[in-house]
Amino acid sequence: MEKDSTILFVDDSEEDHDLMRYAFNKAQVPNPVLELQSGEEAIRYLSGEGEFANRERYPLPCLIITDLKMPRVDGFELLERLRVRPEFTRVPKIVLSASAHDGDRMRARELGACAYFVKPAQLNELVEVVRQMDDEWISENCPLVGAA
Repeated sequence: MEKDSTILFVDDSEEDHDLMRYAFNKAQVPNPVLELQSGEEAIRYLSGEGEFANRERYPLPCLIITDLKMPRVDGFELLERLRVRPEFTRVPKIVLSASAHDGDRMRARELGACAYFVKPAQLNELVEVVRQMDDEWISENCPLVGAA
């Protein structure tokens, strides 16, 4: 399965979407970031259902960043559903959550998350988190076509 250089960001908070847009820009991550509002929407997207059937417009991601605490389908359920889909085995899944509970970290790891970051309170700290994601995961797994 060919993957694109697109990063999928799943979070139910519009404010967090705004903050992540800013952080990706400040961290100079050049990859396109597709933003989804719920775990349900992410499952439809990743399955290519409905409006997401066009893979040229909605490519499979090279990396998934998800919040945990979302209504209906939370980040844990999203990770659980992806874990049983062989086509997503090699796609890194990162949790970015307000929860610093060790139990949430352990469960996320058990469900296939390769990294877990607690959402920082300061914007400059979020930029550093995104830089760390880029250094450790994005640059490695999401090369841009034609990039030097």
